[in-house]
Amino acid sequence: MRSDPWAAGGTLTVAGALAVGTVSAAVGEHAGSTTLWVILAMGAAGLALAVRASVSAVVVSALLAALEVRDPAPWATWAVAGGLLFLFALRRPRFDAIAAGAAVAGAAMVAAYNPWQDGDNVGVFGLVTLAAAMVGVGQWVQAQRRYVTAETGRRRQEAERRREEVARHVAEERLRIARELHDSVAHHLAVVSVHTNVAKANLDPSQQVSRRALDEVQAATRSVMEELGVVLGVLRSSESEIAPAAPVDAAMVDELLESFEGIGLKVGTEGLDHLLALAPVARTAARRLLQESLTNAQRYGDGGATVTVGPPAGGYVTLSVRNPWVPRETESAGSGLGLVGMEERVHALGGTFYAGPDAAGFLVTAQLPAAAPRRTREMSG
Repeated sequence: MRSDPWAAGGTLTVAGALAVGTVSAAVGEHAGSTTLWVILAMGAAGLALAVRASVSAVVVSALLAALEVRDPAPWATWAVAGGLLFLFALRRPRFDAIAAGAAVAGAAMVAAYNPWQDGDNVGVFGLVTLAAAMVGVGQWVQAQRRYVTAETGRRRQEAERRREEVARHVAEERLRIARELHDSVAHHLAVVSVHTNVAKANLDPSQQVSRRALDEVQAATRSVMEELGVVLGVLRSSESEIAPAAPVDAAMVDELLESFEGIGLKVGTEGLDHLLALAPVARTAARRLLQESLTNAQRYGDGGATVTVGPPAGGYVTLSVRNPWVPRETESAGSGLGLVGMEERVHALGGTFYAGPDAAGFLVTAQLPAAAPRRTREMSG
């Protein structure tokens, strides 16, 4: 029956009627009746056939209805006939079900009004009504199931259509953002690079400090242009086409720290080797957190910052960046979107994030998911 409550109910009804008939055949008024045992055997065979919606079950149901008309004495014969017809109508098309109901009703009518044999036709109209009811209920259940299936399919199609519409809007917005970034940010960065080259070409050879500063500006501009190119590629690609980011390694972290030291920020580090215990995607997030935190430290601190990475514990690695906080009333406090972005990035990985002042200055700390802890080479020199 495979969790079909209607089929299970019909089967239990027939089985219950057969059980009542068995008791009657064993200890009832008709105990020992050969006819009753034949009826019970026919009912059991019909039940096995009706479960498979076999036409033979209709034949058994018709014979039982005729026997009920000729001799209504055996208990529950009518229930067996009705149950078999219901199980058949529940599984077969409308024409087959109506034909089966007509066959059972016809058998009852023929048995009742057979001119060559006397019989009691008192219950014939009840059997005809029973046959019509069983066919009607079986077909009604089928109609309800078809409606539910169609409605489910319609809702699924509607949900799919909405998902496609949302995906289309998202793709259009991504393309619009990509165009804006390319036309504005990329253009201005290219202008910065050109002016930097012009400035270097017109510098006096003795101005080595200025030349180094311009070299740093060019290097930073190239780095931003490369990352912007990656961002534009992501925005213009579908999710299935986005290539995974290259894993962050020790050299990339060292390069990041050196870039901040090149602009005058003194960075102290402790436990950087534990970053290699992070899952690859978390390692990329850790690099972004370091970049944003050290940028804030350079803008609002006193020129120094400390990066501390704790060993893996409970499946997480704790990354902390602390710097003395020097309030500057004349400078903008910033939009705060950098901190919001860091928090969103960490929460997306299932970690925890905190940023705010503490006793030693300003603290940014995050717990990021780690892979299986293992011994690795040092990440910093």
